[in-house]
Amino acid sequence: MALPRRRNKLTLLLEAAIFLAVALLAAIPARADWRDGMGTFRIGIVLPSDGTFARERLEGFRALVSEVLAMPVEIFPARDGSALIDAVATSRVEYAVFSALAYATASELCECVEPLAAPVNREGASAVRSVLVADGAKVAHIGDLAGLPVAIGPRDSLGGDMLPAAGFRWQGRPLAQSGLDLRRVETTQEALRMLADGEVAAAFVWEFVRPGSAAVFAGGPRAYLEELAPDRFAVMWRSQAVRFGPHAVRRNLPHEAKAALRRALAGLALGHPDVLDGISPELGGGFEIVTADEYRSALALVAAISASGE
Repeated sequence: MALPRRRNKLTLLLEAAIFLAVALLAAIPARADWRDGMGTFRIGIVLPSDGTFARERLEGFRALVSEVLAMPVEIFPARDGSALIDAVATSRVEYAVFSALAYATASELCECVEPLAAPVNREGASAVRSVLVADGAKVAHIGDLAGLPVAIGPRDSLGGDMLPAAGFRWQGRPLAQSGLDLRRVETTQEALRMLADGEVAAAFVWEFVRPGSAAVFAGGPRAYLEELAPDRFAVMWRSQAVRFGPHAVRRNLPHEAKAALRRALAGLALGHPDVLDGISPELGGGFEIVTADEYRSALALVAAISASGE
């Protein structure tokens, strides 16, 4: 009877060793598989043709992402938004620093991107919207604009041109067919000067906001007019708010990596202010976690532009 008992003990020991070995083999590569397959994590961002200074400014962010993901990270310079969208769609980058419209366009083209977080400015604003501001001495109601000059532009700017072209209606007609006396300007500053000097009765400009909030934040042209003459100018129309462009990744990036990147972005303002200054120098207020639903207005704008053929 002793021989069978010895075999049973040996069998149990072998089974336990095999189970432990299989468990270890299964666990060891689980964390590293996606990193090994990718090799280098690439961050796409639009940079000027001579982007030496910009690359130096972004080095802190590149190094932080490398530390967070525990893998090599490179900056991929794109010449413009279209090149960046193409790089994401063709898997040449895993991460992109988008404008709102570039993100919406990429989402429409390939449904391959997922927003992680978006910047806020130092005053807490997280979006912009277009406003039609009129000189109250000349315009009491929007119907009074008939025959009066209205400044619009610069061309292809979000608040001064694209949002009004897509969303503004006057007497039931879109802006291009409204019959209003539109005066094209080259800069926002020109529109503000013309309105302040009385050369136009109204102007399409923009303001910093938080979606759903009525507050006007400091720093934009609408706030400038309010400071210039608090009782002189009135808002005749507002567009939907468009959230600042997100940092986004390809959807197929592992959840582990997305979660780590979201935590890193949300913690930049407190934990790495120098890195924040490099990646968001103009806004500088940190990052908030965002979802695709927060870019519905940008998606609607892209759809309107596409439908117009522009």
